[in-house]
Order: sequence, then C-alpha cells, then structure tokens
Amino acid sequence: MVTEASGVRAVSRALDVLQAFTPERTSLSIGELVKASGLPRTTVLRLVETLVAERMLQHVADGRVAVGTRLIRWGAFAAAAWTVPEATAARMAELAAETGETVSLYVRSGTTRVVVAQSPSPHSLRHVVQVGDELPLWKGAAGMVLLSSVAPEALGAEVAALASVVAGSGAGAASGTGAGSAVGSAVEVVDEEALVARVEQARAAGWSLSHGVREPGNSGMAVRVPGRDGAQPVALALGGPTSRFGDEATARFLGALQAASSDIARTGLPPALD
Repeated sequence: MVTEASGVRAVSRALDVLQAFTPERTSLSIGELVKASGLPRTTVLRLVETLVAERMLQHVADGRVAVGTRLIRWGAFAAAAWTVPEATAARMAELAAETGETVSLYVRSGTTRVVVAQSPSPHSLRHVVQVGDELPLWKGAAGMVLLSSVAPEALGAEVAALASVVAGSGAGAASGTGAGSAVGSAVEVVDEEALVARVEQARAAGWSLSHGVREPGNSGMAVRVPGRDGAQPVALALGGPTSRFGDEATARFLGALQAASSDIARTGLPPALD
C-alpha cells in the first residue's frame, strides 16, 4: 500500500536522481547516479525506469542515462520564469567589468541560497558559480544579506530551525554542487550565536563581506536589491579571490554594488520574483 509519506519520499528520491544531472553532465552511468544521489542501487534502478517511462530520462549508449525530452518543456518554462530582463543582465555584466569580479543574484530556498543570474569576472582566476547552483545559506556574504530580511524578533528562532535542519540532513543539501542532497557526508554544526551576530551586523550595515567562509581563498560582498514590502529578498553579490578584496578594493566594490542594486531594482528581476 502506498501511503502519503511513502509517496512524498519517492518524489523526493526521484528529484535526487534528477539533481545529479548538470549542464556539464547530461548523461550518467547508474554507478554515477548512485554516487551522486546517495541512494541504494536498487532504488536508483527503479527510479530510473519510472523516470524513463515518464520521458524525464532516457537510456542512451553504453548503458548510460540521459535527460529526456519532457525536460525540454520544463526547461523552457523554468527559463521563462527565472531569466532576468536583458537590461538587468547588461547591468550585471557592466558591474563585473567595473569591479573585475563575478557578479551573482541570489534568492533563498530553504537552507540554501540559489544563483538565479550570474555574470563572470573577466579574469582567468575567478569565482565560479553557475545559474541554479545551491550554496549554504548560513555561509557567505549573500547568505547574511538574505537572512537579514528576517525580522529581528524572529531571527533567533529562524537560525535555530536552520541549524536543526542542517544537523539533521548533513552538509550535502547545501554543498554548493547542485548535484543533490547526498553530496558530502559530514554533519555540519551551525554556530547559532555567531550566525545571528553576523546577520545583525549585515542588517545594521546594509551589506556584508566575507573572507574564506565557504571556501579558503575566496571572498564575497553582497547587498540587498531594493524591493517592495513583502517581496522575496534578493541579494546582489561579488565573488572572487581574497587577494583582490583588500580594504581599498572593497570600499570601491561597495559603492559599485549599491549603485548597481538600485539600477537592478528599476530594470527588473525574473518574472518568478514579481
């Protein structure tokens, strides 16, 4: 008998399998799917056959599995909902050229912050993120800015709930790979007091700066994109090597970020955020 709980679990596991695919990895072996999803091989085999029957996946040469034709439609309406207006993309590219660093727009999704738009640094040594990447909400400047939208009186409870989820699921769900909830196995502990302090600092300043928090040698700076009351918060961030984030550079970056965020508030966000 299929219960509601087992049905929800099956959907969640099917999504774990689909999450293993990326623009760089459009076909995978069963072994690779098992490793990426963290699910038993028998479960992966069963889910693959179901997803193939639904045309979400398809069998290809050498026993590999690739994305199926039904995802063409899903990808099209996802792009329509989440692509930023041309003027916003152009303003982000201008900011990347001005600062020399990678520019990203983030929104919150549960315990992660998701890249919804990105413009790369012109340097060969740069911060690399892709649209759709899921990064830990509790780490990095953009996460602090997004969490600063939580009302001060509710922040402690929000951080405690986030810490509980992270401790219960391990670090994989927000490992930054976008490859599914099983990537990474170490259980991470969120320092609630320190996180609340960093968020309150971001709230007071209106911006946040981080060095080596998520990845050694990488720094980030973020501000919130102005929006109407009640709108989903959006963070505009710069990311790059810590060696390029000295005091003089960060002072310049902050002014450039604030100007660009005001412009982007006018040029517009993805339709899904309107």
